[in-house]
Amino acid sequence: MKNLHFFAVLTVVMMLFAGCGEKVPQPSGPDTSNELLNEELSILFIGNSFTLDAASHLPGLLSAAGIKKVHMIHMYYGGRPVSQYNKGWETFSDYTLYECLPGATAWTQTPNANLAEVAKRKKWDIVTIQEHSGDAAAWTWNTTAQNNIQGLMDKVKAAQGDNVPKFYYILSQAYSDMSKIGNASKPSITWTDHTGMWGVVSAFGRKVMENIPFDGIISTGVMLENLRTSEINNSMYLTRDGFHMDSGIACYGASCTVFETIFVPKYKVSLSNNTYTYDVSNASTTPVTTANAPVARQAAKYAVMSPYVVKQM
Repeated sequence: MKNLHFFAVLTVVMMLFAGCGEKVPQPSGPDTSNELLNEELSILFIGNSFTLDAASHLPGLLSAAGIKKVHMIHMYYGGRPVSQYNKGWETFSDYTLYECLPGATAWTQTPNANLAEVAKRKKWDIVTIQEHSGDAAAWTWNTTAQNNIQGLMDKVKAAQGDNVPKFYYILSQAYSDMSKIGNASKPSITWTDHTGMWGVVSAFGRKVMENIPFDGIISTGVMLENLRTSEINNSMYLTRDGFHMDSGIACYGASCTVFETIFVPKYKVSLSNNTYTYDVSNASTTPVTTANAPVARQAAKYAVMSPYVVKQM
């Protein structure tokens, strides 16, 4: 009987220790119980290479989050300001159409696309518009700027008929190398560094949101400024050429800003356990790792909270 009592007590003690110990970490992944993941979403991005940067890592982030019913098209032409998108609505057929079909993990390209045709192609849930921050047109708010952005929005609305998309304005980045700004716009420069340039770009963004009925803003520009205050900033100020974002960690942060703005509220998911990384490493690309990804994700969260004001990291 004493032996039986001893073994009974020993068993209870072992169970107590087992219950108090650390839980074994379980691998995280998409929440397959989330029924919202089955909802479809279509997005039309209108913008130049800065929009391309902002959307570049979205396929990987969406796949890792288990979101497989999103259709995205980006109508791209390098260096083109909103005035040209508006002016050439029906006549320009020189766009590259970047497309990510539902469930795909990468963008594909189709040349010679027309914006007016693509706007009518389907019912878009979300449309984004982005101005070229390296052009003087994005530094001074006036009726011309307002008419161009409003005109482009109105053309999309007309093409959609009874469907009413949500519109988001992408506020893109400040350059780190002012010599990269085009000669026609250089006489308008009144600053000396990226922080000064961000001041005029963000002021323009505020005017856009005050005067044009956008549903929200996606400030990839302040995400980059946030990231530039962190320990992962580098001699190129997280660009690949003085104005385009570093193809790795900076573009990842920009895509996280889009993700936080659009996909988190839609699908009730979190980026904190998103397993997507990007292991490319070269002169223009800082790889996205488990060590630096959380910093970029935090910079993106700050950008959603405060789209115009830089957060020190």
